[in-house]
Amino acid sequence: MNKEEILSKAQKEGDEMEQAVLTKSLGISTIIIPILCLVFVLIRIFFAEYVISDLIVITLAQLTISEFYQYFKMKKKILLILGIITLILAIIFTWSFINEVRL
Repeated sequence: MNKEEILSKAQKEGDEMEQAVLTKSLGISTIIIPILCLVFVLIRIFFAEYVISDLIVITLAQLTISEFYQYFKMKKKILLILGIITLILAIIFTWSFINEVRL
């Protein structure tokens, strides 16, 4: 192999490593965000603050985006169905949040 081939191969391996790290970090955040929202919901309930739909919307939005992205990349119909369901739920909870805050 010449220098250019070695450099190209090393650069490609570096790009693959960066992609793997990015994928792993997004996977971790996908787990952590709903857990944090659940913790905040429990704290709000404990302190008798019942407006929790904003945290539910954050979790649903994260799930919706993830499911739609996976659907467009993998073309699995179940991901499209789940994306639509979570989108509808996010819209419902957003409406609920707006009505709760107005009171």
